[in-house]
Amino acid sequence: MIENMRKYTALMIIVFVLLIAGFLFTMGPTSGSGAGGGSGPAVLEVYGLSIDEQEYYRRGDRTLQLSSELGLHFYVNFLIAPDIQQLMQANQLMRYGYANYYVTMSRNLDQQDFNRFITNRATLQRAMSEMGLYASEEEVTQSLKTSQRFAPNGQYNALEYNAFVDKRLGRLGMTEKYLREIVRESICLNKLIQLVGGGLSAPRTAVQDQQEARNQSITLARITLDRDDFVEKENPSEEEIKVYWEVHQDAYKTKEQRRISYILLDQPETPKQEDKKTSSEDKPATETAENDEEKNRKEAEEKAKKAAEEKKKAARIAVMRDVEAISDKIVQKINDKLPLDFEAISAEYNQTLEKTDLFTQDSPPAALKDLSLRGNSARGRNILDEVFSMAMTSDPYDLVSKPFRVGETGWIIFRLDEIIEPVLLDYTAARAKARAQLISENATKKVKNAADEARVKILASMKSGKGFDVAAKELGFTPIQIGPYSADGIAPKNEPSYRQLHQTASGLNIGDVSEAIHENDRSLIIFVENREIEDTEQNKNMVDSMVDSSKGELMVRSFMNWRDSQFQKAKVSGTFAQNN
Repeated sequence: MIENMRKYTALMIIVFVLLIAGFLFTMGPTSGSGAGGGSGPAVLEVYGLSIDEQEYYRRGDRTLQLSSELGLHFYVNFLIAPDIQQLMQANQLMRYGYANYYVTMSRNLDQQDFNRFITNRATLQRAMSEMGLYASEEEVTQSLKTSQRFAPNGQYNALEYNAFVDKRLGRLGMTEKYLREIVRESICLNKLIQLVGGGLSAPRTAVQDQQEARNQSITLARITLDRDDFVEKENPSEEEIKVYWEVHQDAYKTKEQRRISYILLDQPETPKQEDKKTSSEDKPATETAENDEEKNRKEAEEKAKKAAEEKKKAARIAVMRDVEAISDKIVQKINDKLPLDFEAISAEYNQTLEKTDLFTQDSPPAALKDLSLRGNSARGRNILDEVFSMAMTSDPYDLVSKPFRVGETGWIIFRLDEIIEPVLLDYTAARAKARAQLISENATKKVKNAADEARVKILASMKSGKGFDVAAKELGFTPIQIGPYSADGIAPKNEPSYRQLHQTASGLNIGDVSEAIHENDRSLIIFVENREIEDTEQNKNMVDSMVDSSKGELMVRSFMNWRDSQFQKAKVSGTFAQNN
């Protein structure tokens, strides 16, 4: 489909212009900014455009699904992330193999998130029109041909693309034209970000100050208050535990349980070829005979290797055909509006339909426990992530997953059969957890208070002329010296928080005592004994590099500020906006 590009470009442009002109002359007075796409009552209004419920889901959730499957993760992140912090975090997670914000946060998204995405898409579309941003058909085609979705190994797979267009788009209620429009928006979004925030960079002096703070060599003394020491002293009464449980009942629930049916397809393992070893009795008597036999042996091994590869390839193709056939059957029943019988479909293709009992995500059936998803975009994810992200709906077709690549060579299609939602635990069942949490919170408060009080007493002693070590020891603490070290140098032994301590110390003067530093399991106080700054050529080069890298972050921040300012101009309203 991608290959069949337009042959008569000029003629088609003329026809297209005439059609548009005719359409504009026949539009009603309320159609100036586009139509909602459906005939139902409006649920959202953006830039004066009324959107009904059907169009709302097409522009929102279904577009997000399609964009995610196409691998347009930055497009999704930039349009749905609520703020710059969560955008940066989502982009960072992608580098470690996680999917985009929509996928990772799917179970926690609410209507406000979808309203934001729909509105930001409308803002992008307006910017494309007003600023003259455009992506040609050739750019869109090239983007698809080089995408991770259709060219996972760097080589475009036309069959994969055609299958996606013919089968998957129909299930999403989309068309190939809509797919290409989303890709075009993604390309133009990158151009818009460059336009809004390009050319910005941080002042060199500010970057240099920041770099010197990181590179300075610091020597400090540290005293520690361990939280566990306070935990041991906690013994809340039964009444205190019960009051705490009553206030925090929502925190003590059973775990969500799910039950599925699934078809797991895998190609059979190719039998390993056993090496044929020639015994000393069978060795030829002459060197010529030995050479001939060695040649024959290698030829036989090569032939066996090729046969095994062909067998493996045939098995892989057979599995792919079964997967496509089952998927086609499901799509056919959707199109024919027939009831879905997952059992009958699996039997028709001679596949075993496995049915699980109810299970939680952290205690799944053995067959699913280590069933990791295959592919770069799914790296680090398990099929359980997909099982527990699927929503229970009244439409049986929405309860059947797309085919997922799992393991080394397998595929899985599952159906969500049942969800048991979490329920509140009664006091008897929740008591142990409530008691442990109460003790933990009490100990955390007390260790923080104790650290703050210790700092006040140490400062008072130092004001009277005593040194930090003496003042600390009078309170029963043993100061530990750390350093000299820099943030990016060799890590000090036995100090997991050395980076945070360095960052805190870099803002203090020699002889200063820090505010109490509160961590999960302890509170710290540090005293800056010494600090030195090295002025080296390497540090100067690092400043240049940091100035360059700051351009990207400033560009993103500028775009997000612009995006959010446009959101206010969109005047979002409607019943779906009022429900937030």
